[in-house]
Amino acid sequence: MSRIVLSRRAERDLRRIGRGEALARLREALEGLAVGEANLDVKPLAGSAPWHRLRIGDYRVLYRAVESDEAGDSDARYLVARVVHRRDLERAVATRG
Repeated sequence: MSRIVLSRRAERDLRRIGRGEALARLREALEGLAVGEANLDVKPLAGSAPWHRLRIGDYRVLYRAVESDEAGDSDARYLVARVVHRRDLERAVATRG
């Protein structure tokens, strides 16, 4: 996942999910995003460009592409801001930062 940068909030979200199948599926999907898999369920967030959401079961990953000037020396492609349950998606979009 070297091409994915997790925000502090996203790291905390993943810790809250805990161990188990859901976390394994999330990590697998994030790795797929990092390598550019084509079969991921990704949609742009309406009215919130440049943010996208990645759907993994009951969870949603809010992310955006990293600009070249933000990346610096790293090869990061995406910044993951949040990992939330689907019921919390609207609130997470409203408070992302």
